[in-house]
Amino acid sequence: MTQTQPKPPQNAIAYFTDVAQKAGLTVPIVFGGKDTKKYIIETTGTGAAIFDYDNDGWPDIFLVNGTTLEGFPAGQAPTNHLYRNNHDGTFTDVAAKAGLNATGWGQGVCVGDYDNDGWEDLYVTYYGKNRLYHNQNGAFTEVAEKAGVAGSGKAWGTGCAWVDYDRDGHLDLMIANYVSLPQPRGRHFRRCHYQSSHRPDRRSLCLQRFHS
Repeated sequence: MTQTQPKPPQNAIAYFTDVAQKAGLTVPIVFGGKDTKKYIIETTGTGAAIFDYDNDGWPDIFLVNGTTLEGFPAGQAPTNHLYRNNHDGTFTDVAAKAGLNATGWGQGVCVGDYDNDGWEDLYVTYYGKNRLYHNQNGAFTEVAEKAGVAGSGKAWGTGCAWVDYDRDGHLDLMIANYVSLPQPRGRHFRRCHYQSSHRPDRRSLCLQRFHS
């Protein structure tokens, strides 16, 4: 059944219509419980990035996915999604083909060509170790450990940004971490309450410099 779109109000400066379903952006994004959210990690949502991953001149969409405290059976966990622009207002999920169908409790994402090869790369923050995806002609390889930007796995990575802070012509990486939480065991997350050393207002920042 086709829904009738409401008419925009008169003299509207901007008016938006939800066309996600028509465009093929229909896969659900998971971050904690569906009906209730008891812990802070379930309330933060996940990130998104719009960038031209295959250099065809059309913007594509990358969506970070999360998980739940209870976890999922093997092979059924939510994955990240990369939607390729079909040039007609619709998108096709090509995450598996592009090497971006990872699982975990994803948070933020930032885009930048860190190696100056003309292809935009992705950095994705996680509850646990973060991931750096090197874009090689539209196919991605995870290289965070090799590049020294995976982190210790003991932090809760939230936001990130690429910036050439020292103006040397190479992008550097800024990573924002949130509260310190116990790490997951297996596919289950240990539930906890904040203690004096795990205050929700405690934050830390990390700056990783790429060496040319």
